[in-house]
Amino acid sequence: MSSIGEVKRITDDSPKFREVLFARGYLFTDAEIDGNAFPFYGEWRTEKICGYSLLVHPKAKYYALQTEDSSLVLIGHAYNPFDGLYDENEILRKYADSEDKIGYFNQWTGVFTLIVVKADDIEVWGDCAGMQCTYYGTIEKHFYLSSHAQLIGDLCNLTQSAYVRKLTHYRFWQMYGLFLPGDISQFDDVFRLVPNHVLNVAVPKFSCKLTRFYPNCDISMVKNEWEYDETIMEIGRLLHKNMELIANKWDKPAISMTGGMDSKTTIACANGLYDKFGFYSYISMYGDRPDAEAAEKIAAAIGVTHHTYTISENDGDFEDVPAMRAVIEHNLGDIGAVNANDVRKRLFFLNTSDFDVEVKSWVSEIGRANYYKKFGLKKMPTQLSPRQMTSMYKFFTYNRTDANATDKIFRQYIEKTAFHSIYNLDSSDMYLWEFRYGGWGGLTITSEHRVSYDITIPYNNRLLMELFLRLPLEKRIEDIPHFDVIRKMNPAIDQLGITITNYNETKKRMYCERVYYLVNNALPF
Repeated sequence: MSSIGEVKRITDDSPKFREVLFARGYLFTDAEIDGNAFPFYGEWRTEKICGYSLLVHPKAKYYALQTEDSSLVLIGHAYNPFDGLYDENEILRKYADSEDKIGYFNQWTGVFTLIVVKADDIEVWGDCAGMQCTYYGTIEKHFYLSSHAQLIGDLCNLTQSAYVRKLTHYRFWQMYGLFLPGDISQFDDVFRLVPNHVLNVAVPKFSCKLTRFYPNCDISMVKNEWEYDETIMEIGRLLHKNMELIANKWDKPAISMTGGMDSKTTIACANGLYDKFGFYSYISMYGDRPDAEAAEKIAAAIGVTHHTYTISENDGDFEDVPAMRAVIEHNLGDIGAVNANDVRKRLFFLNTSDFDVEVKSWVSEIGRANYYKKFGLKKMPTQLSPRQMTSMYKFFTYNRTDANATDKIFRQYIEKTAFHSIYNLDSSDMYLWEFRYGGWGGLTITSEHRVSYDITIPYNNRLLMELFLRLPLEKRIEDIPHFDVIRKMNPAIDQLGITITNYNETKKRMYCERVYYLVNNALPF
């Protein structure tokens, strides 16, 4: 794991790594900030908004609108498949004029943070699944809001909490990815904005309150075949519209392809737009090869050109691997080691000119009853307990002290997010949506993947996810809705019969996961 001293030496000595450090990030604060010092080096754009400082990484985009009673700032990108808008300035103007602002906000797809500054209040809204991380905290009477918790920590000289230091040295810490439980960060006073919640910050004391805004009522579940077919058609229509907007919004969008269910659905829903996209896969380690080979077959079947990038597995074939590793790990919060092939991948694609945005198929898994598949169960709890959340988070069999400490964090998380008031949506699906995707997925996209190029995610739309979650659970466990969307949008892909399963997702692993989940939940300590 890196340190601020090491990263500062790297970026002081090598300007090319300054654009990697907190890439495409932002900072919003009332504190006085030296934009010429580390980590900004005078390269981040700075703007004053109602007396606050907004600093934005040179590769990040932002849009501002002043209204009679507030200032709006959208950082990142957004587009709306319901009204067809993909210009953020137009979207902000329509939002400002809307009587149902939450309803309109819920229509947006993208990777973004929305800040609304009023005279005595600041509102902070995130994208559907928190794919652009948003961290906040009040430190020494100043408010900080950023895409990277570590950026706040660097500016305020914060040290990792005792819990995080202990947790990240646990022997099984690296399993299931680098991310922290609940809404915590590596610092005691900095927290992650949980998807489906708005952060209200009262001025001038900057007291922070998290309020759930979605779902705000019972979701109407699909009850018959006619409703099911209509929902499948609407999912296909919205995904196709998102792909159309992506094609209009970027000059050289490219779809990263695998043989997995989510990727195949994306490709099917781009039918009729294939001439507007590039198509690629990569092989950076042995496990990538089946996906790349499947992608080649799919591309041939639909008549598009597909490129497979072969990325060397030898660090010696790349310059600056240790420096890239140190900076990425610092972006992530110095909470663990990044996979070697991921570091090489980021170097390989750094400043690529082959495409200007990757169309990634993440977030789709929220609709696929993930934890039912993971544990091989047909029934999950109606309300998850703190211990059940801990069991779904990390492997703690050999460390009961950390298990109990993590239970406490999830207990606070449940209360803070009003998790048990989530009407009739499946509890494990919402855990995946708000915690795992918001915590792990958002952190990975924000701090690692967007280092090389920008990313958009056509599934990252709240109302689209709702459509998937309205479908019968038994169908979602078997991935039938995704198969049906593919058949509807491009049957040629379905007829190939290609389904690549993650090489970690074996029956033996599922059995072991289920045993651990059930045993850990039953332990009284």
